[in-house]
Amino acid sequence: AKEEIVPQPAAETAAQPEELSDKVKYAMEFLESVIGQFHKGNYTLTPVKTETGYVIKISGDDAGALIGRKGETMEALSYLTGLAANRSDDSFEKISVDVADYRQKREKDLVASAKKAAAKVLKTGRPFGFEPMNPYDRRIIHAAIGRIEGVKSESKGEGNSRRVMVYSTNPNPRNNNNKGGKKPYNKSNRREKPAPQAQKTRTEKLVDESSFG
Repeated sequence: AKEEIVPQPAAETAAQPEELSDKVKYAMEFLESVIGQFHKGNYTLTPVKTETGYVIKISGDDAGALIGRKGETMEALSYLTGLAANRSDDSFEKISVDVADYRQKREKDLVASAKKAAAKVLKTGRPFGFEPMNPYDRRIIHAAIGRIEGVKSESKGEGNSRRVMVYSTNPNPRNNNNKGGKKPYNKSNRREKPAPQAQKTRTEKLVDESSFG
């Protein structure tokens, strides 16, 4: 069996203003401008350096309103911010947005859901479909399923209907009850034919009567 690997959050360090690239600085200005168009609450933007790029963290008492349903608003802000920051030249810098550490909490929940789905598929042998998800959430599910032996995952559908399907790679699920089907062959269950019985001899009794012959 594969050794289970528990995903760990990427190492993070607070970025100092003098360390920020022009792309990150522009991303900060762009994000603040966009948020200001529809959200007037109190919040703070903090750029954080990670192993793969930068995360602009939004914190504050009113920051929760920027998460949206299942992180949809946050993901939209993240997509637009990264797109705007990288449009200036051919170089690319990974810049994303996290609101109130929602990403880490969401990842934990998704990994738990992936494990439950995998256990169900391994038990029944039937495919399991998640509800439609954004690309970020789908990547987490795929990564979690990829660490579990006996199952695989694929993305199905288009656009907002795209979802993750989990399939079994084991042709013999553990709880094969064969409901409604034939029982598997087993020598112990084989019915033996009864031993042939000796053919009964028909006995006829002749009655000696005066009228006979």
